[in-house]
Amino acid sequence: MPPVSPSSSAPAPIATTAPADAFAPGRLWRHALLAGLSAAAGLALHTAGLRGDTLAVAVIVLFCLSYWATGWLPDFLVSLVLLFLLATCTSLGANVVFSGFASSAFWLVFSGAVVGMALSVTGLGERVASRLADHCGHAYGAALTGFVVVAFVLGIVMPSTLGRIAILTPIVLSFCERVGLTAGRPGRTGLLLATALASCELSSAILPANLPNLVMAGTAETVLGLRLGYGEYAMALVPGLAVVRGVVLVVVALRCFPDRLTPLADIRINDDTHTAMRPDEWRLLAALALMLGLWLTEPWHHVAAGWVGLGVALLCLGPLRLVNPDAFLKQVKLAPLWFVAAIIGLTAAVDQAGLAQALRPVLSRLDLAQMSTVSAYLVLVALSIALTFLVTSNAAPALYTPLVPALAAGAPLGVKAILLTQAIGISTIALPYQAPPLVLAMALAGIGIRDATRYCIATALVALVTVVPLSVLWWQVIGLLRIH
Repeated sequence: MPPVSPSSSAPAPIATTAPADAFAPGRLWRHALLAGLSAAAGLALHTAGLRGDTLAVAVIVLFCLSYWATGWLPDFLVSLVLLFLLATCTSLGANVVFSGFASSAFWLVFSGAVVGMALSVTGLGERVASRLADHCGHAYGAALTGFVVVAFVLGIVMPSTLGRIAILTPIVLSFCERVGLTAGRPGRTGLLLATALASCELSSAILPANLPNLVMAGTAETVLGLRLGYGEYAMALVPGLAVVRGVVLVVVALRCFPDRLTPLADIRINDDTHTAMRPDEWRLLAALALMLGLWLTEPWHHVAAGWVGLGVALLCLGPLRLVNPDAFLKQVKLAPLWFVAAIIGLTAAVDQAGLAQALRPVLSRLDLAQMSTVSAYLVLVALSIALTFLVTSNAAPALYTPLVPALAAGAPLGVKAILLTQAIGISTIALPYQAPPLVLAMALAGIGIRDATRYCIATALVALVTVVPLSVLWWQVIGLLRIH
């Protein structure tokens, strides 16, 4: 086995923009400010009728999200604070609060770290990146477009956002090294974020491609008796949620993270990526093929993606002799794992505490009958976006879809239009925590929360003025909406 050396294509910890001493006397006002705002919000929610665990979870989530958004504490420390507060200030129990550690996604981060290191050590990641560089490594914009398209196409054949991100992230990292986008370069961050967000958002246009879509389709069939067809779903959503949103991701990345690639002629000296593959590369390729095959056949064997990834990671650390265990323990960082576990625990706590159920009576009173078609459509988009802030994109469809019959009473939109409108809102990610798979990508790639938040907010704002109105026009063309 070739010697193991640190590589930028191995996963790195999530970067933090917090100062070295977050509790210096001159910075204590920050913590007092966030605590005061959270307490004020808690008082307002108490006045509105929230009690018990529902109120406690709402305040804790708001308090910790404010730290993640501002970067005034290191990310892993905020993660631990969240787990501590949920464990001590609620009665949810350890099985809910610490459910992230038992989740498939948590172990997918671990296995992604192993596979990423194996791709680096064996050189297979560099070989794949070389092939991609031959096609889209001549310009930064072409590279962004290429990876966004790859993320969408992979969503058609691989119905797991977590799996797509676990495969694509190490390849993007190798590609960045290949074209001169070393650590710290804005183009490196732009490529990683565009690919990750494309994996999360563009898959909303393909019915079985992600968990929110499946929750929406399953709930619609159970509650509404409405069965969504693959073709009609794609016809309604691909133009806006895949094509237009894909262009938005590329354009915003070019603006937020401007950069240029090193000419390929300057980096192809001593290039051995076009030679025959070595035995260790073949072994890793076989392991990846096994992993991908098991992911694609999950509906038959019912083994979650994280456990499949863990098994392949053990093969890489053990019998296949691809990654040296001692070297891996020295390189792996725990911060991404804490972050992913905290986000999953947060989602479970929101669900278990009944925060979504507490909102249902308020939402069911929303009256669309007095609105025009466009106004009702915009209100529904805003509602679905608000729900992703409250319960994340994975849980939002389970809250929105049962409300469709009540929302449709006298509304100027049909039931199917009301149902599909949520896909536009749910795919508009303004903060990273709203899309748990994006958190996984940040953990694998070492992307800082501040960069991710800046990119998410920018793409969400641009999508509101492009995707939202263009979807109205397209739906009118295909007859899904009738504007009077």
